[in-house]
Amino acid sequence: KRVIKMSTRSVSGERNRGFRSPEWQTGPPTSRNSSSDKAPYKRISEGGPKSEEEEASSQGLIISFCLMLLVGSGNKVFQKLQTLPMYNYPNFLNLLTTFMYIPLSFLYILPVAKFNLLNGSISPEQLSLPKTPFAIMGFLDCLAGIMQIFAATYLPGPLLILLSQMAIPVSMILSKNMLNATYRPYQYVGACVVALGIIVVLSPSLNDSSTQTCQAYDVDKYCSICEDVTEESACDAQVSDEGSICHWDTAQSSSSQLLIWAGVMVVSCVPMTLSSIYKEKALGDTELDPVFLNGWIAVFQFAFSIPLAVPAALAGQPPIYPGELWGNLKGGLKCWVGGDSIDNGCNPDDCDLAPLFVNVYLLFNVSYNILIILILKFGNANILWLAMTIMVPVGNLTFALPFMKDYGGSSLQPTDIIGLFVIMGGLCLYRFGASAWNRFFGAAEEEMENDDGTKPLLSPVTEEVNRTRRLSSEEPEKVGGIGRVGKSF
Repeated sequence: KRVIKMSTRSVSGERNRGFRSPEWQTGPPTSRNSSSDKAPYKRISEGGPKSEEEEASSQGLIISFCLMLLVGSGNKVFQKLQTLPMYNYPNFLNLLTTFMYIPLSFLYILPVAKFNLLNGSISPEQLSLPKTPFAIMGFLDCLAGIMQIFAATYLPGPLLILLSQMAIPVSMILSKNMLNATYRPYQYVGACVVALGIIVVLSPSLNDSSTQTCQAYDVDKYCSICEDVTEESACDAQVSDEGSICHWDTAQSSSSQLLIWAGVMVVSCVPMTLSSIYKEKALGDTELDPVFLNGWIAVFQFAFSIPLAVPAALAGQPPIYPGELWGNLKGGLKCWVGGDSIDNGCNPDDCDLAPLFVNVYLLFNVSYNILIILILKFGNANILWLAMTIMVPVGNLTFALPFMKDYGGSSLQPTDIIGLFVIMGGLCLYRFGASAWNRFFGAAEEEMENDDGTKPLLSPVTEEVNRTRRLSSEEPEKVGGIGRVGKSF
């Protein structure tokens, strides 16, 4: 999942494994809005003739919105595609996508700080801040990033996109208990509907159990032969000069594995949300350049990812033991440039497309973050939420296209379609449900304030830089991932 971490009062926002998941940055503000956010803003959409500046802003918003749909959907799809040729190397992929954000960030930070560029957006006060809060956020992002990249490797693409929406109810629970955040009734209903949709999608796996499968005595030599056999008699008939090579036995079903990794993906929302909440508590209203903030977080995230690669590797399929880790990382580097290292076992390397899929994902993720900044500059809350909402079904349905079956896609099952509709209903209610809820149930005028989405997300230039990376704890459900550069989950 990276995706831009916003400043404390930000209204927007899903990797870092290096990146943050864009789709996690999703939701209208809670009632913890500060009074400064209620100041009057000039609306691009106001009536009357538009100045050249307003006309340029309107055109920029339209272009940014269309590009956001294209790039954001591509970001979601390639988040999964990059893991297909890199299946045996999730640890390397995590380290790569985390590390890549460091030079990208400091190519901006160093000249801006040294030469006082961009109206001094990186001030001496920012440079003198203690780095302990950045280290704590980097550690929390590291935990989330590792869980996300491993889950992305072993989960189907469509399910990966839908599971990321669980960040909404998870973050609501944490923010309510830790920050005393107050949500409106329609937001609670929307979050519950999203959770219900996830259960619908997972329901076939919930009803499955361990099954009898054909397994190889020597996995390295005969796994590919035995795993294709579906009948017990045919399994027992597989022999070589050494004797029988396969046996029919009870194994943990793929559905059980799917539920485990789905749980890992959901649990990854916890450290990601805690990172945002800690930022609120530790830095308060401190104004920080977003690239400066996330560049330093990336440094610590990468530093923590190195020792945590050892226990993370043991969770892989198959597990990589400490003595094999260095060889696995070298194999991942070789795979990234298109070379195979593993030619046996159940998942031999097929790295021909790794340079394309991994680098295109990095490009999409960087572009996605830039587009978030542009929409925040030219647009309003509903524009950003609308784009993020549309990307969920677009990315999900892309995997159902016929040509995607060789790239992690699959045909839609009835529960997939029903679950997608339920989740979309919950997202729409959560993000855009204020007017409908108030029409049916009534609401105080105070609760209606700022719900129409017409107030621009950014105040004048002085606040613009500070509203672009870590999401406000006023809207912790928008913290995200699979992003920063590398993890836009």
